[in-house]
Amino acid sequence: MAILNLTVWTGLTNFTIDLIGDLQLESMTGYSRTEYRSGGQLISVEIYSENNRFLDLTFNLPEPLEPYTEELKRLVAGDLRRGRVRITIAITGSEKTPEVQLNTAFLTKYYRALCDLARELQIEEPVTLQNLLTYPEIFITDSADTDVAELLTQVKDLLRQAVAELIAMRRREGEFITRELQSHLQFILEKCSEIEKLSQQSRQEYFTKYQQSLAELCQNCQLDENRLIQEAGILAKKLDITEECTRLRSHIQQFTLLLQSEEPVGKQMNFLAQEMNREITTIGSKSESAAISHLVVNLKNELEKIREQIQNVI
Repeated sequence: MAILNLTVWTGLTNFTIDLIGDLQLESMTGYSRTEYRSGGQLISVEIYSENNRFLDLTFNLPEPLEPYTEELKRLVAGDLRRGRVRITIAITGSEKTPEVQLNTAFLTKYYRALCDLARELQIEEPVTLQNLLTYPEIFITDSADTDVAELLTQVKDLLRQAVAELIAMRRREGEFITRELQSHLQFILEKCSEIEKLSQQSRQEYFTKYQQSLAELCQNCQLDENRLIQEAGILAKKLDITEECTRLRSHIQQFTLLLQSEEPVGKQMNFLAQEMNREITTIGSKSESAAISHLVVNLKNELEKIREQIQNVI
């Protein structure tokens, strides 16, 4: 159970976004290994996972399992969803010891052929057992073929276990990423509130300076009050960042809701990060205050940290 608490300042009042529940964010990086030993045979499954835009799934399989590559891919693709995933399945040793028998029928034919050849060539040396051992065909070996159906069943069970362990590791990493994102989002919200307060102060200062400048320039001329009001309205609109701050908070609120989604959200988070950057950039371009410009730089640095983290989110 996790509680995500973000306090938002609207310029009029404070309110809090509370997300209560199990955070589902999942990382794309992870590793797992499972194995099964029976007699002298060892079956192992290893999974490596790293960042990728889509699911890139490859298998390294022993020869008996190669025909089942696509079947094994379908088994795990729905659970892994995104990332570059490398799965290695290895089989070492054997459950059965091959039996060796003497091919007596073949051996007899060889012996008679060699004896006939010796008489024909008038060779007095007798045909010995050592002569016959040079022919590998005199032995019959039981290859102890692996039961592929049974092997495939064991491998599927191991693969499911390995995928479950990988997902558990990815989710632990996801919890860490969630805490990091929470910290960065809170920072942006706090600085956004500071920027709004500074903006209100700087706008008033800017209007006061503007009014003083006009008064100095027009000491001996009459000012059109309606025109002054119109110009003040244009300046107010030019300097107003209320809409940008409102949209920025909206993006952050949507971002926090994605933290609880059971579906892949990395691409949506990336889109929201782009939109947040757009609003922050606009705030900076409207600013007439050095203090606000400094805060905008801080916001962009914090947003870059968010972008780095979400590159690893499924």
